[in-house]
Amino acid sequence: MTSNEWVQFSVGRIIAYYSVGLIENAVPSYQAEIAPASLRGFVAGSLMSIVTLGALWGTGMGKAVADYKTKAGWLIPVGVQLIPAAILTLSVPFTVESPRWLVLHNKKEKALKNLNRLRPKNLQENGATAAEINAIDYAIECSHAQKQGSWLDLFRGTYLRRTIICSLLFWFHESTGQQFVNSYGPTFFKQMGLGSAAFTYSVVAQAAGVAGALLTMLVVDRVGRRPILISGLTLAAFFNFLVAGVGSKPNPSPGEINLVIASIILLNFSCKYSINMLAFLTVAEIGGIKMRKKTLSFASSTDVVSAFIVTFCIPYLLGTPGANLGAKVGWLLGGDSVLGVLFVIFFVPELAGRSLEEVDELFEARLWAWQFRSYQTSGIGHRITELEEHNAQGGKVVLVEQLENLPENKEIPAA
Repeated sequence: MTSNEWVQFSVGRIIAYYSVGLIENAVPSYQAEIAPASLRGFVAGSLMSIVTLGALWGTGMGKAVADYKTKAGWLIPVGVQLIPAAILTLSVPFTVESPRWLVLHNKKEKALKNLNRLRPKNLQENGATAAEINAIDYAIECSHAQKQGSWLDLFRGTYLRRTIICSLLFWFHESTGQQFVNSYGPTFFKQMGLGSAAFTYSVVAQAAGVAGALLTMLVVDRVGRRPILISGLTLAAFFNFLVAGVGSKPNPSPGEINLVIASIILLNFSCKYSINMLAFLTVAEIGGIKMRKKTLSFASSTDVVSAFIVTFCIPYLLGTPGANLGAKVGWLLGGDSVLGVLFVIFFVPELAGRSLEEVDELFEARLWAWQFRSYQTSGIGHRITELEEHNAQGGKVVLVEQLENLPENKEIPAA
């Protein structure tokens, strides 16, 4: 690669990462806003599932061109990235604007029209969608969300607690194993003496990650966020420790090497199944009405910094020049995974089945993390959750009754 080509390549990467930053902020927020509370995990989980599929595709492309000696070795993998970019660009005109965003900007009629496109037709006919828009409008007005908070508000009141939770979630997202497998999996496999098979095992590890992500998409709304985070990070700690304990032996047997390989593959599964899927989901829903977008933006910036720290340090920890830890790096990643488990137990709330408007009331109650799931809310956020989960059997009369006796005696038209 010539110096001119290197400059072009670097500029292209900067533009690509800038675009990724936009997507990582816009997509989780949008998905959280359009999905009913009972399906938010499934809908918002699709982002990381697609990202994981992309990692599998990227690793496969790396294997396919690993032996190329010409420019095609880097031009082909870079060029094929235009395919998903083109698909996304062509899909934008078919994507409706978030009804919550439209209500926030005083466009209720358009918001109702869009919500009708997103919900089953029978909910439009019985007035459920109109009642939901009215309730969202009421919640926004009561929270004064039209006056968006400042960046300093992220470090005040209950928002400080949320900012800390989100930032640490993204730290553990990067530091418990997935970034290690994604960025240095082939290098580590070569250190273990696997040579040309290194890319093959990396592809298998990415495929395991896809399986983990898809599994979480299917079960997260039923099981909840905390059980998946705790179990996944516990497994990540276990597999990291296996890699360190077995892989660092002076002359590991073929069976022991296979155990290390299997542990790396299952480590990626565990991370994708838990922290990688749920970091973005939790951050997208934890900000509540007023500060959701700023919370997500700040947290995703923390994610970028965390990714830089991990990817910068790992090479110096793995080989020379550096600490030359090799497989012993698993002790560090495993220890960090244990810290992640403790962090989830004591600090990460359960928000499954809660409307975005309900989150503020939960944090204002100043609950311990494990109390969020059983706490009974009573404000407008709870009404919105009921409306989002309402089905055609309730009918319009039930919806009108749900919107009676709102706080401050504010009237909301039925539908």
